[in-house]
This record gives sequence, structure tokens and C-alpha cells, in this order.
Amino acid sequence: MATSLVLRLLVFPLGSFVFFYSVFSLREPLPTFVFGTTEAMGAAFVAGSFTWLALNKWLVIRRMRAELAIARQMKFEDGKRAVVSGRIKAKETPLESPCTGTRCAAYRYKVVRKARSGWITDFRGYAMTPSVIRGTTKTAFILAETDDIEFLILKPHLATVDGDRIEGDAAKERLRQYLAKIDFGAEFNDRMNAGSEARTKETYVEPGHFRKDTCAKDRDSVTQDNMLLEMVIAEGETFLMSGIYCADKNGIGPGPNSTLEPLRLIKGGEAAHRAEIAGKQRTVMISLALAALVTAVHFAGIV
Repeated sequence: MATSLVLRLLVFPLGSFVFFYSVFSLREPLPTFVFGTTEAMGAAFVAGSFTWLALNKWLVIRRMRAELAIARQMKFEDGKRAVVSGRIKAKETPLESPCTGTRCAAYRYKVVRKARSGWITDFRGYAMTPSVIRGTTKTAFILAETDDIEFLILKPHLATVDGDRIEGDAAKERLRQYLAKIDFGAEFNDRMNAGSEARTKETYVEPGHFRKDTCAKDRDSVTQDNMLLEMVIAEGETFLMSGIYCADKNGIGPGPNSTLEPLRLIKGGEAAHRAEIAGKQRTVMISLALAALVTAVHFAGIV
């Protein structure tokens, strides 16, 4: 993964630019090679950018195809990349999401209101209960960490970054009852809204089993001017899970460096994964075609 980042952020952009600049410099009259003064410089930047995009997508396609290949393997290896595709099932009693009451393995919610400076958060929180993904031949626990839930690594492609907007008085009343059961205490032990004081109640048992709720200062309950946002990973949903296998817990989670080896859950399972690969392949073809078009325009002397 570290090698992939070096390729994507350093080797590919520089290599693409140098390649096209060298090719475009063959056009008469020969350039002076003073930075930023030749037509070749601008054309190389545009064509190189399209090629860089294509190469980045190609790397992602390779990784995604490798995940599909690993998903077909019959066994997991401790400490190695593991992939399983199937339906999510809570180990015991599933959670109920605070806004909609959906039976789920994990949820995340946010309560905001409009102010002069923009949207202000009054309440937010997330939780996950021990859950497994049951594939055709393999089953593994989801060893997610709190950041996986909080920063939406687990469920992309939502209508908004913070989740789906939940309408109706019933949802607000349900959330009021949910918040009323939480003892936030009197101490301000957290920060949110650009550093304002807040109170947090947090419970962490183990990876894949935690809960955290945060309340802004001077906010006691949900009001009519609040907007509710919620994300859930519902029981029975199909996901493809990719991460590092831990034999002791029979689960898949992030690697020692979660930035380089994150836990990934893709909604829709293998079918969604293949569809995403097809979309990225189209992006590669279009990007390369545009790079070729820039090359043709440059050598034709149109610009």
C-alpha cells in the first residue's frame, strides 16, 4: 500500500509530465526548455493529468480485482489480507438506530441546526454491536474501530456525507427518548463546533463493539428546528469486507497502520465491486482517449 501511494502521488504525476513534455518537445520549433514558456509545457500538463488519472484508476482496479480473487479463496491466513462477501448478522441482539429504529449492526447519527455561521451540531454519536459477515464458505467478525464508523469508511455512496436526512416528528421523538437515557454528566470533557465545549459518554469494549454519544454545551434535547441525519448498516445487508485477518478473534479489521491498510466494507458485495470496476475501466479509457486527443491537437499545430 505504501508503494501504491508513492506511485500515485509522486511517480505517476512526474513520470506522465516528463514523458509528454519530452514527446511534445519534438515539435518544431524546438523549445528553449525554460520552465513555463513553451507550448509543450501546457500541453504536457494537460495530457499528463489525464494519464495520471488513468494510471491511478488502473492501480485501484488492480487492487479491487485482487480482492475478488482473495474472496474466492476457501481459508483465511492470520495477519494476511482477507476478503469475504455476504450478509451482515449481529452476533446477539441487533441495535436499533436512534432516529428510525432500524435493526442494524452499526449506526451513526448527527443532529444539526441552522445558525448565522452555518450549520451547528447539537448532538452526534455512533455505535456498533459485534457482528459477522456470513459468506457462502466463510464467516468473519467485523473488527471495525471507532474511526471506521465516525469517518464513514464503512459506507460510501450516501446522499450526503453525514448520512440520510430523516424527516418527521416521530423520528425526533424517538431520538429524544434515546438521548434522555444517556447520562452525559456535568463535566465538559470534549470539544465540537470549532472548539466549543461538549459532553461525551463513551463505551469501548473491543473492536466492533463500542458506542459514543456527544452533546453540545447548553443543549438538552432535540427541538423542532433541528435536522436529523442518520447512517445505518442494517442487518441482512450484503457487503464485501476487505482487511487484515486476525485468527484469535476470527475477524477482519484494519492493519497495524490503518491509513495504509484500512478496513473496507463495500455495500452490495461482489456485484457492486464488479460494477465499480467497470466504471473505473470506462474512466481509464476516456482519460487515455483525452490524452491522445491533446497529443493530436498539439502536433497538428491547432493551438
